[in-house]
Amino acid sequence: MDASDAMVAKAKSMNMKGVVVASVLSKQSQADWLSEMRVVETTYNIDESGNGWNLVAIAWSKAGEVMVSGADSGNPERKCMVGELNYTGGAYDESENYKYAFAFSGGISEDDYMVAKHGINHLKTLLGEN
Repeated sequence: MDASDAMVAKAKSMNMKGVVVASVLSKQSQADWLSEMRVVETTYNIDESGNGWNLVAIAWSKAGEVMVSGADSGNPERKCMVGELNYTGGAYDESENYKYAFAFSGGISEDDYMVAKHGINHLKTLLGEN
């Protein structure tokens, strides 16, 4: 099971629907960024009053903010850059050679973060880094 599979499984175990983004950036080259997006049943949410959320856009925004800032998304002490939505739920970590930016969008921020962090921890275990 790869990291995005682990995130999908974690989201499903928490009865969550939404979008998973798993991104890894080489510390040696900014050009070597690998990402994967997975959908857990839906790409959007619409509430009773008709308001909608594009979960794809939110998940990628979280991952982008995490990779640029080198910190979990939604940090209130950091000024948002244009293009960022400042949503909590993106997780950052790194190893000797890589930076990890994982995100989930579809639940409440704390649950989104749990799914993202679960993916990073799973990948680091697979790589023997935990």
